[in-house]
Amino acid sequence: MEDYLRLCRLGEEWIGLDHSIRESKEKFALPPNFEHRNGKLIYLSMGSLGSNIVELMSRLVKILSKCEHKIIVVRGKFQDQYELADNMWGDAFLPQLEILPLVDLVITHGGNNTFIETLYFAKPMIILPLFGDQHDNAQRAVETKIAFKFNPFNVEENELLSAIEKTLNDCEMIERIQNISKQMRESKTMDSIVQRIEKIAENPKIPPIM
Repeated sequence: MEDYLRLCRLGEEWIGLDHSIRESKEKFALPPNFEHRNGKLIYLSMGSLGSNIVELMSRLVKILSKCEHKIIVVRGKFQDQYELADNMWGDAFLPQLEILPLVDLVITHGGNNTFIETLYFAKPMIILPLFGDQHDNAQRAVETKIAFKFNPFNVEENELLSAIEKTLNDCEMIERIQNISKQMRESKTMDSIVQRIEKIAENPKIPPIM
């Protein structure tokens, strides 16, 4: 994404980092009886905090049970306290980096890791922020027209289900996200940061990275 216009130019001690994607070597495969169901594939992840709020997860699962697509659910440690619908499959914890390339849409709390990783894999988002950086990420995504955002505790069934269909079928939004993904994958900002760190190690008088 292009940076917001700034009031002043930042000094050379500042370097923007476009992404820092975690490495994953986990093996993952969907259960065959779930993989071959009809419909698009949606990933629901509300983060380590949100996935452990049983009332919230129960509410979202109830709404998404009306969705015509199939849902992968990160269920959290209290997964035994609510049931998944027939169009769902999930577990307490799942290997996100292995799942993101497979899905068509991500419904997320919008935390920094999930937000950046979803963009990296060029997947559209619906963001249901809970606190902190999640609200900032959600607002930024709405302003740049790459996602919808809702309050996870009071979003109406018709609002969320309608947003799912709009997002899956919004070719212009998907193209914008694909362009962001391309920029991230081609970015050399990590190389620039590594080179600066090496120079600082050799010469402590060089301004630190901000």
